[in-house]
Amino acid sequence: MSERLKIKLQLTQNFTAVVSGHGKTRDYLHRFKIIEEPTCSCGEGVQTTDHIIYECKRLTKERDRLKRTVTGTNRWPITKRDLIRRLIRRHYKEFTKFINDIKFDKLNVE
Repeated sequence: MSERLKIKLQLTQNFTAVVSGHGKTRDYLHRFKIIEEPTCSCGEGVQTTDHIIYECKRLTKERDRLKRTVTGTNRWPITKRDLIRRLIRRHYKEFTKFINDIKFDKLNVE
């Protein structure tokens, strides 16, 4: 816990949306009747934050870069708890780059 408090978070819309699960994902927009379908534009399921971090085919290249940095191997997915611990200790910059590089307007185009 004390390690987490030492990190200066640079909050952006993307970071807040992915970490909190509120906003920008098709699942979230669908719950509030803003869009009709929660399905991700990759066609592989509902676009939740877990889907974006772990599964979305449209983010494969970016995720692979994050995987190599965070795990040092291709072992993925690590649990959210392990991911957060590793990010707090060493990989916060890489995770925020992954999140902030997501172009939700393009990702949400079908």
